[in-house]
Amino acid sequence: FLVRRLPAWHNSPGHRLIKTPKIHVCDSGLAATLADLTAADWFEQRERMGHLLESFVVQQIMAQAEWTDSDLRFWHYRDKDGKEVDLVITRGKKTWGIEVKASSAMHRKDVRGLELLAARCGKHFQGGMLLYDGKDVLPLGTQNILAAPISKLWEL
Repeated sequence: FLVRRLPAWHNSPGHRLIKTPKIHVCDSGLAATLADLTAADWFEQRERMGHLLESFVVQQIMAQAEWTDSDLRFWHYRDKDGKEVDLVITRGKKTWGIEVKASSAMHRKDVRGLELLAARCGKHFQGGMLLYDGKDVLPLGTQNILAAPISKLWEL
C-alpha cells in the first residue's frame, strides 16, 4: 500500500500489456519527504510539486470511486510524442480524462493530452477535466473538457 501502479491506457487491450505503467507513491507526505520537499517549497519551488499533487489527486479520486462505483477502471495515457493524461477513467468503453496542474494559470498545451484522448476514444469519450490551482470552472475547447479548481474534489 505504499505505491500504486497505474497501468497505461490504450484503446486496444493488446497494446495495454506492452505499455509502461506509471508509479504513484500513495502517501504524498512520504513522497515529499523522500524528495526533500517542505511545505514552504509549495511557494518557493512550485515546479517541483507537480508530481506530488498529481499523485495526491489520483489517490483522492480513486479513494472516492471505491465507494461510489466499483466498475470504474483507472489508467494513465501517454503517446509516442510525450502527450499525456494523468488519469484515465473507464467504465466499459466509456472514457473520461483528468489532467492535474499545480499552476493557477492555464495554457493551450495543458489540454492537448485530453484532446488526443478524446480523438482516440471518439464517441466513447465522455468528458475531460483539467484540475488546477485556480478559482473558476471554465470550458476548454469543444471536446466536453472543463477546467476546475482542485478544491472541487471535496465539494458536494
